[in-house]
Amino acid sequence: MSVVTVDPPNATFPASGGTSTHFINSTYESRIAFKVKSSNNENYRVRPVFGFVEAKGKTKFEIVRLEGPVKDDKLMILWAEVPADETEPQAPFKGGAHQGDATILMKAT
Repeated sequence: MSVVTVDPPNATFPASGGTSTHFINSTYESRIAFKVKSSNNENYRVRPVFGFVEAKGKTKFEIVRLEGPVKDDKLMILWAEVPADETEPQAPFKGGAHQGDATILMKAT
């Protein structure tokens, strides 16, 4: 079983645009930081791009699809363990830390 999962793991949008809400779920015993990377930054926006998930917790994020051509894309959720007192979710990724990832498949129809 994966330590970090995304629910739901897929998103379908009309080509005219839309919004989808997802949760990053962690079964990890420690707090993690996450970073969201997109294969298509022209048509997608994510809120938040960086954040934290508490030990064995979950956090919500949104995907916004802007109007654009029909195309399949994906988001990657990169994650890394961080100390409980870490205040900057970008910090582990500036140093290249990356312990795992989860993928969201996105489709515009």
